[in-house]
Formats: sequence, structure tokens, C-alpha cells
Amino acid sequence: MTDLLSSDLLRKQLRLQRQSLSETQQRHHAQRAQQHLHDFLIHFQNSTAQKTLNIAFFLAQDGEMPTSQTIEMLWQSSLYTLFLPVLKSSPHDGHMVFAEYAPNSPMKPNQFGILEPPLNHAPPLTGEELDIVLTPLVGFDSKGNRMGMGGGYYDRTFQFKQQSSKISPPLLIGWAHSCQQVEQLATNPWDIPLNGVITEMGFSEFSPP
Repeated sequence: MTDLLSSDLLRKQLRLQRQSLSETQQRHHAQRAQQHLHDFLIHFQNSTAQKTLNIAFFLAQDGEMPTSQTIEMLWQSSLYTLFLPVLKSSPHDGHMVFAEYAPNSPMKPNQFGILEPPLNHAPPLTGEELDIVLTPLVGFDSKGNRMGMGGGYYDRTFQFKQQSSKISPPLLIGWAHSCQQVEQLATNPWDIPLNGVITEMGFSEFSPP
């Protein structure tokens, strides 16, 4: 119970911390992170010789580092196809699939009020079919441990990475403000760590355990 309470308290503190950033700070951080992402994607494509990438992103809210301008940047390139997470129809399933996201995609709110593309235009992708997932988070540490909002959707969706190489696709890359880093996070056996994180300070890669 103590660990649960301390995790809930830390989550609340980190959410307040990112919410306290001014609009100017948010915009500045996002611009710097966008350049770091651009450099990372060029390096990734050069190292893997992949011509096109399936990239999942998310729509920022609750003080998360903005994503809208970066999504628009990625739309301008034919090298990337973008996807957004969509909660599966059963609220008890706890998994996500990924629907293609384009400038003209119609959107509808899910049960949490988060906008999602509909699934009736093209078959969605599973987590295994993605190359890179830009991942929302509340907190992270230097080992790549991630604290989310507590729903466990990302951990359940990418549970298959526990049975495969930690560096196998997709790469899970956190997208966050540097102020969201903490010294150490408590972990559970079902937690799926990040492969790296992008903040306004740069890209950090985490070594697999």
C-alpha cells in the first residue's frame, strides 16, 4: 500500500510540474524536441536502410509536451506513415491498436474524451507492425523505466516485447519534458521499459537490461 500511495503521489507531483510550464516554455521545448526527433529518424533510417517508417504518435494533453507541430512536420514527408493509438472496443481488454492518422482523418472521442481516428477506413496495425512508437509518459528514469497515467495500456499492448529482444521493433521512445525525469522509479514485472526518450535536451538511448 505504501508503494501504491507513493507512486500515486509522485504521479500527481509530476503532472503538476509539467502543467505548470508556461505556454512559451511548452512551445520552446516542443520545437527543440522536434529537431532532436528529426535527427533521430535520419540516423535510424540510415542505420536500418528502411525507406518508409510506420510511426505511432499521440495527441498531447494534460501538460504533455506538444505534438501537433511535430505531427505536421512528419506529414510533410513521404518517408513516414503516422498512426494514433485507439482503444479496443471492449473496455475490459486493455489493449490498443493503431489507426492511420492523416490531415483529413475524421476524429471521435473515446471513453476518456481523447480523440481517435475511426477504424472503419483501413485495417488498424498491431503494435508488432510499427517501427517507432512515440510514447506519452508522466515520468521516466535513467534506466528507461516509464510511469504512465496508471491505465497500463502501453504495457499490455507491448507485452510481446518481454518475449523478444528489447531492441526489436517497435522502438518505444518517450516524448517528454526533461523535468519529468526522476532518479529512480519503482517497477513491476509487467512494465515495458523505453528504448529511449526525447526531451528538449536531446535524445537519450537506454541500454537493454
